[in-house]
Amino acid sequence: MESEALRTFRRKMANPLHWRKANRIFSTYTRADLADPNRTRCLIEELASSLGVPLSGQEQMQAADWLVKQSIDPKSRLDRMNLWKKAK
Repeated sequence: MESEALRTFRRKMANPLHWRKANRIFSTYTRADLADPNRTRCLIEELASSLGVPLSGQEQMQAADWLVKQSIDPKSRLDRMNLWKKAK
């Protein structure tokens, strides 16, 4: 079951007002970064901080594991848009 903080994080990330900021952060990472749960957790930490959503370590790991399973290329605009749709 998803925590309230993760739901808030996902809603803020998918919000068009915040998506530009999230998209900028995503595009600084590579496919190899998002294949590694530890590097992906760094991305989640950076996103959560910029969106103003405090996530616990366990919530960060849950979000990182989910993102690793999506197998996206953050350099691909199409992959980022598909991620945005899934986050909604």
